[in-house]
Amino acid sequence: MKREAVALIDEGRCIGCTRCIDACPVDAIVGAQSLMHTVVEPWCIGCGLCLPPCPVDCIDMVPPRGSWTEALKRAAGQRGRFRTARLRSKAVRPVKDRKAALAAALARKRR
Repeated sequence: MKREAVALIDEGRCIGCTRCIDACPVDAIVGAQSLMHTVVEPWCIGCGLCLPPCPVDCIDMVPPRGSWTEALKRAAGQRGRFRTARLRSKAVRPVKDRKAALAAALARKRR
């Protein structure tokens, strides 16, 4: 994969909504709710998935400053796999027996 552009957030216009963070498949955007976000440029793969969810249009795709090395490519793949595993582990799964689940939760709380 050749990286032709990377995301750049205009930090003065960023409102801290976290939508770009949720959209980034490799966790290259850092920040917190209601605070400015920024892109870790060497981590950005240039996919542009952060652009559409931004409500204030403060993200642009610009030419990368550094080269896209094999080590950076491997690291991006690893961050993507870790993100997928993290999201999968947090996924809400439907409960078949609600009464049993509630009883188990109450029993854990009493301990």
